[in-house]
This record gives sequence, structure tokens and C-alpha cells, in this order.
Amino acid sequence: MVERHASETPLAWLTLLSTSLHFILETWYHLTWGQPLQALIVDYICVALMVFGAVASLRLRPRSAAGLLATGWAFALGFGWRSGFGRLELRNSGADNVQGEADFVLPIVMASLAFVVIGLLWSLWLTWRQARGVPDR
Repeated sequence: MVERHASETPLAWLTLLSTSLHFILETWYHLTWGQPLQALIVDYICVALMVFGAVASLRLRPRSAAGLLATGWAFALGFGWRSGFGRLELRNSGADNVQGEADFVLPIVMASLAFVVIGLLWSLWLTWRQARGVPDR
């Protein structure tokens, strides 16, 4: 058995921190601009996947749960991509923001996507190392 890479623990804590922030901001957004309930449920599914992966990663020592972390980050990228680029397409077509959403939301969503890509690449790298059996140095 190859032991987990030392950077998996910081990634798990970063996942919990960013997931907490996502949960708080998404709930606030839902209450402020009234997004559809199905959109909020998708966000909460993401939160659940990321919390599950992070907690598993922190508890499975010395084994790795990098694949579970990657699952949460990949799900976040998938729905974040749709959300971000859907908003960008609306803006480019000249349409008004959905439900009176503020203009500052789009740059935040796009910056968040860049952050999610970094988390996903990090977790995929850890998963690849684990699958290949690369020892920690």
C-alpha cells in the first residue's frame, strides 16, 4: 500500500473551508435573489460530495481518499461551468441578469471556477499518484 501524499491533508482542509464558504454564499444567494429550488439542491449535492470526500480523506489515514476529493471538485466544476458560462452567454446576448441578479456575481462565479479548476487538478494529481503507486518522498 502506498501512503497518501503529504499535500492531501491541506487539500482536504481547503475543501472543507471552500465548501463552508460555498454553502453560506449559495444559501444567501438563494434567499436574496430567489433562484429555483432545483438549482439550490444541486449546490447542496456538491457540498455533500465535497464534505464526504474531505472527511473521508482526513479519517482514512494512512490511506488516501483523493478519488473522493476529485469527485467533489469535478462535480463543482461541472455545475459551476454551466452556471458561469450560462451567465456569460446571457450578458453577451444583451439580456438582463436573471431575477435582478447584481452585476458583481458573474466575476465572482468566474474567479471561483478558476479556484475549482486548481482544486480539481490537485485532487486528480493525487489520485493519479495513488493509482500508480508512487511513494511519498
